Amino acid sequence: MDSYYILNDAIQYVEDHIKETILAEEIAAACNYSVSNLKYLFHKVFQYGMMEYVNRRKITNAACRLLKTQESVCSVAFYYGFCSQEVFTRAFYKIWQETPGVYRKKRHFYGLYPKQEFICDECGVFRRRYDLTGLAEELNARDCSIVVCFDIVGIRFIKTCYGKEAGEAAALHALLRIEEFMGGDCSLYRLAGDKFAVNLGTAGYHAARNAALEILKVNGTSFIYKGNEISLSMFAGLSQITARGITSKQVFDTLNLTIETAHKRLFRNFIVPDGRPAFQLWYDDACGLYKGEVSHAHRESNRGLHGFGCSIPYEETNYLFSVDDETEPVRWKTTENEYRLFFPDGEDWYRKTVYDSSKEVVREHYYIIRNLRFQKNRSLTYTLLHLEIMRSAAGRVMTLNDGELKEALYEGIISKREYKRILDKGKTICNAIEKKRE
Repeated sequence: MDSYYILNDAIQYVEDHIKETILAEEIAAACNYSVSNLKYLFHKVFQYGMMEYVNRRKITNAACRLLKTQESVCSVAFYYGFCSQEVFTRAFYKIWQETPGVYRKKRHFYGLYPKQEFICDECGVFRRRYDLTGLAEELNARDCSIVVCFDIVGIRFIKTCYGKEAGEAAALHALLRIEEFMGGDCSLYRLAGDKFAVNLGTAGYHAARNAALEILKVNGTSFIYKGNEISLSMFAGLSQITARGITSKQVFDTLNLTIETAHKRLFRNFIVPDGRPAFQLWYDDACGLYKGEVSHAHRESNRGLHGFGCSIPYEETNYLFSVDDETEPVRWKTTENEYRLFFPDGEDWYRKTVYDSSKEVVREHYYIIRNLRFQKNRSLTYTLLHLEIMRSAAGRVMTLNDGELKEALYEGIISKREYKRILDKGKTICNAIEKKRE
C-alpha cells in the first residue's frame, strides 16, 4: 500500500521540476527510495519506465506551450529541459505521431498525459486519477455546463491482442477523432486511460447529443498500428453540471458515473457465418451484473474434463448503443477469429480459447461465473462475476477486473462469502495454469 504513496511523491517531484533536466537518482532521493525499486514500481503500475513517464509529462506540457504561445519550437524544447530541438522533435513525434510544427497547425488538444495521482477509494481499491483541476475551474466559472463523456469499447481487448502501446495508440486516435468532430471551441480532457470528457459549456443538451452522435457514427473505423488494422469504437454519455464549488474528485465521480450509466445501454450480439446468434451479453439491472447466453452448445470432453462446448469458426459482433431514449440507436460491426468455449461440469468458470488463422492458440481467457443453466433449445445461460484470468501465447498470466469485483462487493451486488469464493477460484485457475507451464 505504501508503494502507491511513494508513487505520488515521485510524481509530485516530476511536476515540481518539469522544466529541468530530471534524473532517476534525484526522483528516488526525493522519495527516500532506491532507484531500482522505484523503476520497478513505475513499470509495474504504468507498464512503461519512470523516465518515460517524465518524458510524456514534459511533452504534454510542451504541447500546451506550443498551442498557447508564439514561441519557437527550439525555445519550447529548451524551456522543458531538452538538450536540443532534434531530441525534442524525436520525443514529440514518438508520442503525437506528428512533428511539433505540424501539431501546432492542426491541433487544439494537448492533455494526452496529464498529471496523475493514486488514491484508495471507499471500496479499498487503489485507483489512478488524472488531474481534472482545469475542468473543475471551467465548470465553476459557469452556472451550468454540458459535458459529453466518451469511453473506448474493448480497450482491454486491444491491449491484450496488440500490447499496452496499442492501447495508448487507440487513446490518441480516439482523442483526435473527438477533436476532429468537436472542433477547437470546446475543452477536451482525458479522464482515464480510455475515458474522455468534452466540456461544451452552455451548449444545449440536444446540440451536445447531436455532436456526440456524429462521432459515434464512425464507430468501427480502423487505425493502423504496426501493420495491424484495429477497429476503434466508443460509446458516450451526457452530463449537465450545475454545482458551483465542485472539486476535481467530484467532477471525476460525476463523469465516471455518467460513463457507467451509458455503458449499460451498450448491447452486443455475436453472429456466426450462418447468421445465427452464437453468443449474447447484456447488463441485467435486477442483479447488477452481466449475463451471457451461448447458442448450440453440445456435450464434449476437453483436456480430461467433461462439459459443454461450442466452436465458433468466425464471428461478427453487432453493437447497438443508444445515447438516450429519444434517439435512434447507433449500430456498427466488428469481426473476430475462430475461438472455442468450454464449460466444464460442476465448475463455476468457463474457458475461451482464441486461435489465429493457422489454428495456433493466441490466448486463453477464464471467466468466473454462476447460475450456469442448459436450456431446452441447447443454449447455455450464466451470470458473469467480473474476475477474468488471461493467458497469452507467450505464457504471461494476468488477473483482470479485480477492482470491479471489489466494487460489486462494496455495493452489495455480491456477498462477502461469494467474493472470497471468486478470489479463491481465480487463484486456483492461476495455479493450474502455472503448473502446466512447468
